Amino acid sequence: MKYYEIEAPSVEDAINKFIMEHDVPKKYIEYDVLEEGNKGFLGFGKKNYQVKIYFNDKEYYKRQAKLVLSEILEKSGFDDYRIEVIDNHSEYILNIFSEDSNLIIGKMAQTLNALQYLLDKMLGIGDDSDLQIIVDVENYRSRVVKHLKEKALNLAERVKKTGKTEKMASLVTIIRKEIHLALKETKGVRTESYGSGNIKTIFIVPDKPRRKRKNNAV
Repeated sequence: MKYYEIEAPSVEDAINKFIMEHDVPKKYIEYDVLEEGNKGFLGFGKKNYQVKIYFNDKEYYKRQAKLVLSEILEKSGFDDYRIEVIDNHSEYILNIFSEDSNLIIGKMAQTLNALQYLLDKMLGIGDDSDLQIIVDVENYRSRVVKHLKEKALNLAERVKKTGKTEKMASLVTIIRKEIHLALKETKGVRTESYGSGNIKTIFIVPDKPRRKRKNNAV
């Protein structure tokens, strides 16, 4: 739940101002009057209302995301599907079930990656939002991410022991991002991506490469 403080000539004006600026239905907001306003007398002493608007952004985006994703799928030619919405605290997972699941995922998950990109753009959720909307297809994304996270952590341990960079497979943005986050708190290593477009290769690099030992001549 987010809140905004708005100043306007009336409570109704404050609500309408918020609705117009944020383009959200009225049913997702509540409000408190922080300070009463008045019309004054002959234009003197006029005072605006101070209104605190509460916006239930999570419930709004939960419903809006499902509608938008359905629209994207239908316009892409997919009509036999259902979307399960999973509430996972700070994120909503839109899990798609369809006989065309392989097509929706696409080669190297490129179609799934494109769906996520389009949904993010159409919803307009800012980077500073504490809410994430995640698109998945029959748990494919969660399975792949889990497997690759485990692999990345094992490679990170090897990097710390050997001091040598390890390379992972080329990955699309949505999965690559998860690997970067998984290793962000791992001390002694860092991750770097190289490549062009949405598919790039992750390298797990030692923070402090080991110095080569000098061979002592006998």
